[in-house]
Amino acid sequence: MEEKLSREEILSRSRQENRKGDERERTIRVEGESFSLLFALLMGLILLFWKRAHGLPDEDVMCMFWTACVANRLYRLTQRKNTFDLVTLLLSLALLAWNLVKFFQMT
Repeated sequence: MEEKLSREEILSRSRQENRKGDERERTIRVEGESFSLLFALLMGLILLFWKRAHGLPDEDVMCMFWTACVANRLYRLTQRKNTFDLVTLLLSLALLAWNLVKFFQMT
């Protein structure tokens, strides 16, 4: 049989469901972050090609790229506990460390 809820109970449940913002706001925020990350990646590629074309070191750009990869995999690993995410996290960490060492060696 269907349960009848009082107005206060309905409002309480609604507040609890939306305490981190409503679904539309969360979707807009996530899509906006993804959109900005795409532009940052494109700019990184432009800078990477420019530096390589002119024989300049590119470890700074690569550090930023691998940092984004590490952050993405770390988040996904905490949410999904997937072995593939662990492997790609470790690979990304290794490449980030390698590029950081190369970056600090040139300064």
